[in-house]
Amino acid sequence: MTIVGWCLIIYALIIFDNARPEMATVVTNYFGIEVRENWLEDVFERLKYLLWFCAVTSFISLLLNWYLNITYHKRFSMAIVLLFIVSAVAVMLLGAIDP
Repeated sequence: MTIVGWCLIIYALIIFDNARPEMATVVTNYFGIEVRENWLEDVFERLKYLLWFCAVTSFISLLLNWYLNITYHKRFSMAIVLLFIVSAVAVMLLGAIDP
């Protein structure tokens, strides 16, 4: 489940790159190239759903890891905690942006 979660977060980064506004640089200003200055709403919504799915997946994995740690005294994986924190913070930040 951790591998699936990390693959989802990488896919979310790719979608984020497609959804965000483009940066206007000196070169684009000099040549008069038009840049998009707003978020693509349909891609933005898909990104939010994907991040929520990633957060839920990592939370379920975190609960299973906690249960296995108590039951079988296995080691606790910090990768799952990191994945949950990253996805939860990303969901909160995108909720604050809301184009």
